[in-house]
Amino acid sequence: MRNFFTKVAQFMYGRYGMDKLNIGLFILWLVVNILNTVFFRNWIVQLVTYLIVALIIFRCLSKNIEQRKRENDIFMFWYYKAKPLCIKIKDWFKLQGRKFADRKTHRYIKCPYCKATIRVPFSKGKHTVKCPRCSEDFKTNIRF
Repeated sequence: MRNFFTKVAQFMYGRYGMDKLNIGLFILWLVVNILNTVFFRNWIVQLVTYLIVALIIFRCLSKNIEQRKRENDIFMFWYYKAKPLCIKIKDWFKLQGRKFADRKTHRYIKCPYCKATIRVPFSKGKHTVKCPRCSEDFKTNIRF
């Protein structure tokens, strides 16, 4: 087995290998392939998945390292521009998980002044809540 890994290492010497763009292309391939399998079942979409795999293999085995690095740098520039949106989406899913876990003991309300989400103990009735972010007091009615 050690001989096999030595041969692979010798083959990959001087080649570009994997980077963030290849990982992003792999995730794109995975999503398109699942969507095609479940919803579309179209040969054109299947052809697109084959082209994505071919691009991944081409980039991984390429010896033109400078060009692949430029492609990856462009991808990383756009990736970090879109990252705040990804973080917002991830935080929203985390909040939904916390809401579900706390559904019997707490409620989540929004501050009308700064729009912060505040976790308050579940007790029915009218309450005055002080926002920890903006320090404003506001009244809320917890019904269910």
